[in-house]
Amino acid sequence: MLREDVFTCIVKNTPLISIDFIIENKGKILLGKRVNEPAKGYWFTIGGRIYKNEKISEAQKRILKDELGYLGDFNPEFVGVFEHFYDTGFNGIPTHYVNLAYKVNLDKISLNIPFEQHSEYIWLEADEIMKRKNVHSYVKDYFKGSKYV
Repeated sequence: MLREDVFTCIVKNTPLISIDFIIENKGKILLGKRVNEPAKGYWFTIGGRIYKNEKISEAQKRILKDELGYLGDFNPEFVGVFEHFYDTGFNGIPTHYVNLAYKVNLDKISLNIPFEQHSEYIWLEADEIMKRKNVHSYVKDYFKGSKYV
């Protein structure tokens, strides 16, 4: 892990690269209510940053393990590249993410979800996601022009 002062400098001066998972099970998508900035209090997809010298496939496994307690096999389907800009983020610094979105089908039973990054979780159909005001607009971007809506 980086020292806080080093990470602060990075966030101030460079974009971060992250992965978000559109986790689907029987037509519903898993969202978590964020407890940290950015997007604190919003329903958001599950995801995280890619670390220096970490392959994307390794980051995918780590994020699914850390965020969902998932250790099984999965077959990520690339959805696209998205940019996320937040006025608030780490230590209140505006944050820029280059986000790689992937769709993954996972069985609810195989998840052992911790509550460190999210206070609660919900499974919603895509049309419900688009209607809810407390689902972050960046999540809704994943479904615009897609087969979901």
